[in-house]
Amino acid sequence: MHERRMRDGGAAMDVLEERLTRALERVPEVTISADFAARVAGRLPERRAFAARPARYGLMTMRISMAVLVIALVVVAMLVGGRSSVFGVALEWVLCAELVALALWLSGVRTFFIHEA
Repeated sequence: MHERRMRDGGAAMDVLEERLTRALERVPEVTISADFAARVAGRLPERRAFAARPARYGLMTMRISMAVLVIALVVVAMLVGGRSSVFGVALEWVLCAELVALALWLSGVRTFFIHEA
């Protein structure tokens, strides 16, 4: 008796598994109405125009640095005066080199040295 139920249950399980497999392998039919995209676009909120001005902190910092360098050059020149101390002359040359480098950078000379591959 128990053996007969197992055979009947096994056949029922095979039928159930076959139905389940067919149901899972069936490709569903998807239908999308023609005006679907228009309806979705109509529900979106309206976009507002936003113009962000780029920050130019680097440019302002370089201009301030140039002004500080000019002031530092004048102060060093006044302190050194007619004396020719090695430290004073070296400091003036370093400040002049920094000022020239910043002026060249701001003028756009840096684009001549950038090689595009």
